[in-house]
Amino acid sequence: MIRLWPITEAQRTGAMASWLEFLRIEADLAMTFIDCAGNQSNPANAARSLLNARTALSEIQRGLMKPTARGLDEGAVLLQQDRCIEIESALAKLRISR
Repeated sequence: MIRLWPITEAQRTGAMASWLEFLRIEADLAMTFIDCAGNQSNPANAARSLLNARTALSEIQRGLMKPTARGLDEGAVLLQQDRCIEIESALAKLRISR
């Protein structure tokens, strides 16, 4: 039998901070891949970078599906949703310019 111990406030706060950091890194990675795609002269490399950016965006969106399970508060969710909009906009601009 697995015994589940209550999670302390410090553990919950630490888990939330770790998850927020993960989402922040994913957003930064998505923007980096978008920048790389815009600078690529090889279409295959640009496509791969865009795929990686979309994958990072999907991870963020998946992570925001159940925010309370991850201990995220409303402010953190809104911040990450804004980053998702920023990434989607950058993807759309790059798609139009190609």
